[in-house]
Amino acid sequence: MKESEYAQNNVDAKVIIAKLLDTMQMNASAFSIATGIAYQRIYDLQRGRTKKFNPGVVNMIVAAFPQVRKEFLYTGEGPVLLSDVPADLIQNPASYDPAGILAKAMQMQSDLMEKAERLLEKEAELNKREIELMRREHEIELLRARIGAEKFIPEKKDAV
Repeated sequence: MKESEYAQNNVDAKVIIAKLLDTMQMNASAFSIATGIAYQRIYDLQRGRTKKFNPGVVNMIVAAFPQVRKEFLYTGEGPVLLSDVPADLIQNPASYDPAGILAKAMQMQSDLMEKAERLLEKEAELNKREIELMRREHEIELLRARIGAEKFIPEKKDAV
């Protein structure tokens, strides 16, 4: 493939994400929160570390913003948005609801705290079992020592 053909066929995710963010009138951080995509992935797209959009990222974007064209995300060609999307959806995407995002974050924090509590309970149970196991091992060692000592004690013979 000639260099000119390669340049023509090359998809530049850096340009695509810039156009997308500009069209959505969002910064990378807000876009990351709205889509659920890790900020680092958005940052990597912006800096050119990631060269193209993978299907998982594309699906997350389209799920959050149904007005975005998948074809644009893959190729960078054509309009960013579907033509039949009402203008008010573009300016105020339904999925970018700061109150909803905050509620979701609070719910996630609550879920995380519950999981942490369950983890602590399981850790306490494991610690109890470990202590019991150590106690039993100690008893076994004492019995082994006693049995070993009895082997070496000469038997008493009855006096005749």
